Amino acid sequence: MQDRRAFLISVSFSVLAMYLVYQYISGEEQRLSEMYKKTVTVVRAKRDILQYGSIRPTDVETISVPKAIAPEGAIDIKEDAFDAVAAVPISQGEFILDNKLISKNVYSGLESQISKEKRAISIPVNVKSAVGYLLRPGNRVDLAAHFEYLLPKPGSNGTKNASEVKVFLQDLLVLASGRTIQTTPPKAVDQNIIRSLRGLKDDSLNKQTEGELREALNFAKEDKNYQTVTLEVTPQQAQTLVYVQSLYGESLTLQLRHSDDRQLESRQPANLAKVMGPESYLNKGNKLPPPIAIPKYKFFDYVGDSSVPVPAGGP
Repeated sequence: MQDRRAFLISVSFSVLAMYLVYQYISGEEQRLSEMYKKTVTVVRAKRDILQYGSIRPTDVETISVPKAIAPEGAIDIKEDAFDAVAAVPISQGEFILDNKLISKNVYSGLESQISKEKRAISIPVNVKSAVGYLLRPGNRVDLAAHFEYLLPKPGSNGTKNASEVKVFLQDLLVLASGRTIQTTPPKAVDQNIIRSLRGLKDDSLNKQTEGELREALNFAKEDKNYQTVTLEVTPQQAQTLVYVQSLYGESLTLQLRHSDDRQLESRQPANLAKVMGPESYLNKGNKLPPPIAIPKYKFFDYVGDSSVPVPAGGP
């Protein structure tokens, strides 16, 4: 009796074990089937992309791969990689991962910052014309210059000098101040790049200190005493700016606007006559000033009950 009971218990455990194995195999089969039969779209490099190189639409393509072999962080939309920058070298055929890309910032090319149908143009500046070197990318400015020219004299063949100041361009976007394209790039970007450079097997890179790496990364970010400012302009504004810069470049001045002030105003030129005002002798021409009245002194003679005028020199 005991043998029969032991036999039934062993058979029951065997059936239960077989059932559990069957359930496990069925679950694994379903999981593996889902992983390898179900495909996802990923983006890969069509050519070798250098470190800090800007990614163009012709550099990447999309392919379908089994979900099981798609790495974590793989980009599935090709447009997400456009105009980004490679944080590390990417080989041809390699999947594009989000931790290998840097979004648009100081490391990307300036061309990706320019709006369509606009142009970028740089003008030389100094501490006076660049608002004390306080201009930063993203600011908006007006441009003014001192114009000097010759006017014909009325009634003669001669000429006379004339000069005035005019705000000739308004509400221009500052794309870059010197080499700085973005003032505050994300700190995590620098950390990831430094970490990746430390892991390279190149001995020349391993010998660099962290300070040297940070200095290299900050090369395009910290340019306090810059010599140029790059503005976004239309093609017609670019022509105007080149003309003014070639003839009156020494007097070119940038005027910082409030970021929310986008209104364009028609401003009259300023010259000496307008600065001095109508009360100035400059505007009154060669007219003499009005004469000064001479006071008349009088006395009473106590006899004729009349007042007798006395000359200024005395009686």
